[in-house]
Amino acid sequence: MGNKKQYSAKRRPRVSDNPEIQDYDYHLPVMLHECVDALMSFGPTGTYIDGTLGGGGHTAEILSRLTEKGRMISYDADPDAILHCKERFASIMEENPERLTLREANFVFMTQDEIPDGSISGVLLDLGVSSRQLDKGQRGISYRFNTKLDMRFGPNGQTAEELLNSIEEGKLHHILRGFGEEPFARIIARRVVERRRAAPLQSTYDLRHLIEECVPPHIVSKSLARVFQAIRIAVNGELDILEKTIRGIMPKLISGGRIVILSYHSLEDRIVKHVFKELASNHDDKAPSLRILTPKPIEADQGEISRNPRARTAKLRIAEKC
Repeated sequence: MGNKKQYSAKRRPRVSDNPEIQDYDYHLPVMLHECVDALMSFGPTGTYIDGTLGGGGHTAEILSRLTEKGRMISYDADPDAILHCKERFASIMEENPERLTLREANFVFMTQDEIPDGSISGVLLDLGVSSRQLDKGQRGISYRFNTKLDMRFGPNGQTAEELLNSIEEGKLHHILRGFGEEPFARIIARRVVERRRAAPLQSTYDLRHLIEECVPPHIVSKSLARVFQAIRIAVNGELDILEKTIRGIMPKLISGGRIVILSYHSLEDRIVKHVFKELASNHDDKAPSLRILTPKPIEADQGEISRNPRARTAKLRIAEKC
């Protein structure tokens, strides 16, 4: 059973001899060992889910600690991530196909998969955008590259281009303000509607140049980050999916199984905090279903932040099923 006391992260460096675990070209995992240490309360024979596979960093670390009886199920909506990890973990999957299952799907589908109730030992969600998606610019998620306005994590659903060229001004203002906390949201929303009357927005630079016209020069970079974040969240339904996943995975967890969630901005962290708190409270004469192990989130130390600046805003929250 999991430890009922408040969780305390053990910051211990670990170097694996397995080259599959050392491969971080795709994405450098944040608080890797803190996440996996917290997740694996049932040890090396449990069944664990990595809901945000990416380049496979967390999955690789978990696999390195599992015995042949342990099982891993990993999800990602990005077909490129699935292809990368099929190649990365080819030898493991060939040797024992039951040990690792890769699913090309958003992590919310773990709540609908044919996974028996009470069979999962732990679930990990690293909510950060993949470094590859940011640095390669192919998805239109980053304003640093001139590419199509897509922003989807996978191949399905409405693109950012379709959203921006059809949405009502008021709804766009709500998205920019609510999901990006952008102070110039109203001006930018109005400008988008005006601009598309002349010609549709088609590229990330179309959107970037529009934002640059709307905000003071000294805050352009912050506004670009906020607006692109807001539209990406809206396109992928990220916040609704996060809450739905936390609630929906509860029946699948074994008693003592853990939910480990790494978030990178206040909107995500607020949802995790509030849903954990609700599930850990008595309500409607029902006993709590979760035990919160991190009353305050764990943050990366300065050493990790210096090696990986994207760890600067990361917050790790951990809960355990009662």
